Amino acid sequence: MDSNKTRMFIPKPTKSATLLLIDARKTPVMLSLSGEATMGRDYPGSDRDIRICSGIVGRKHGEFVYDNSSDTYYYIDNNSLNGTFINGIKLQPFNNRGSRAFKLSDGDIIRIDRSDLSHPHPEAVLIIFSRSFEKNEQWNTVDITNCYKITIGRDEKNTIRLADIMTSRLHAQIQNEPGHAVISDCNSQNGVMVNGKRIDRSERIHYNDVIRIANTMLIFTDSSIVYNNPGERSGRLTVDIHDQTFGSRTIIKSIAFEADTRDFILILGGSGAGKTTLINAVLGEVKANGNVSLDGQSLYDNFKTMKSQVGLVPQFVNLRDNDKVMSTLMDIADIKLRGYSKKEKQDRIDKILETLGVQGLKNHLIRQLSGGQKKKISVAAQLVGFQKVFILDEPDSGLDPASRIQQMEILSDIADSGKIVMVVSHASEEGLNTDSGDYRFSKVLVLAKSVLDNCGELAFYGDTDEALRFFGVNSLKEIIIEINPENEGGKGKSDYYIDKFRSKNK
Repeated sequence: MDSNKTRMFIPKPTKSATLLLIDARKTPVMLSLSGEATMGRDYPGSDRDIRICSGIVGRKHGEFVYDNSSDTYYYIDNNSLNGTFINGIKLQPFNNRGSRAFKLSDGDIIRIDRSDLSHPHPEAVLIIFSRSFEKNEQWNTVDITNCYKITIGRDEKNTIRLADIMTSRLHAQIQNEPGHAVISDCNSQNGVMVNGKRIDRSERIHYNDVIRIANTMLIFTDSSIVYNNPGERSGRLTVDIHDQTFGSRTIIKSIAFEADTRDFILILGGSGAGKTTLINAVLGEVKANGNVSLDGQSLYDNFKTMKSQVGLVPQFVNLRDNDKVMSTLMDIADIKLRGYSKKEKQDRIDKILETLGVQGLKNHLIRQLSGGQKKKISVAAQLVGFQKVFILDEPDSGLDPASRIQQMEILSDIADSGKIVMVVSHASEEGLNTDSGDYRFSKVLVLAKSVLDNCGELAFYGDTDEALRFFGVNSLKEIIIEINPENEGGKGKSDYYIDKFRSKNK
């Protein structure tokens, strides 16, 4: 990288969120949230940004607040008469302005309703906050007024047919009765969620409950089921770890960050800063004190359902020269897609190859492919399963420089395909794009070991150019010198940067 390259500071743009609103009109409405917005009842002369058709909503019911520094949305109830419930808990008054600001996460369920949510008001309001809905998300409505049994799954015979490969052929069934219903998990592979929690076999549901089946969200109302059918959805990862201890020793603490679809994140850390501990916590194999969620679903609370979506990549597939591309990928599909038909596996492979622009190679032998084509097939091999978050712990150890560069290119391509990739690596300079001179990483996460408490803490999280400015360096590899102790060849400034980052994000 050119050390004399001038880097301009560009303020971060406001990142939008989406609100799915269902009010007294009973029709789903998608609203884009770009920064702060006020919310209240729709009446002649209303000056609210979000106007809701419901007699139980106050004129100045609540407001959405945006923190640009952390790209975080909050909600405040303005001491409204009927109040606001978020994820089933009513916000309480805090001062004359309203409630405490509630930090919103992807998938949070906002309701304006009676105190007893199991007996909703006829004009109750349901709002789903999302950072992962697609721009042109489509919602369908199925009239269930005269339906006693509703089946949901991949099979064409179902009442509601879903295209998502993570959905079982017969995934769930709803027995619909006046005033309530019972939803049952039909031994599905990936489970059924109701209001963010996985059900155990069957559970009673009520009007305005939110059901999650794989990537599909279904809203149960008094006369219909409103649902999207996005197929395979990209992810948004939220990590909020208070601490991770082993015995009496705290290894890491105070680590909070969010990652979006197509993020390629380099994890850097000083000696003993807890990089592997962080990875294990994000994987959910060793739960930390805190939470890890994907698309608004807690990995810790729903580990059995979600473990296939967040995974460690131990190594890349060794492509066998005398095998055909399709045979290689089918071998992987047989492992990752157990319980699926041969046609479903072939359809998924075809879709992946088409997305990567190499569908015409499926009948070629591996040895007939160029270097670039082999890289594409390596990417395809990783995309066969359900994984949305790919984590690699020093995958370049023992590789020669050319192989490390190629590996970084493959990881970048996986991220570009709509995934989140996190990699611990000491070879950060192998992530440089030789054509542009810029790093391939979209984000850098830095852990530093505090001298004060001998514990790993977050010293930085942000984009690459911002990282270079924050540490006052010209290359990512120099960051380790800044935070490592002096007896290991560093400058011993770990606590300085921990405090600097903490102050920056207050």
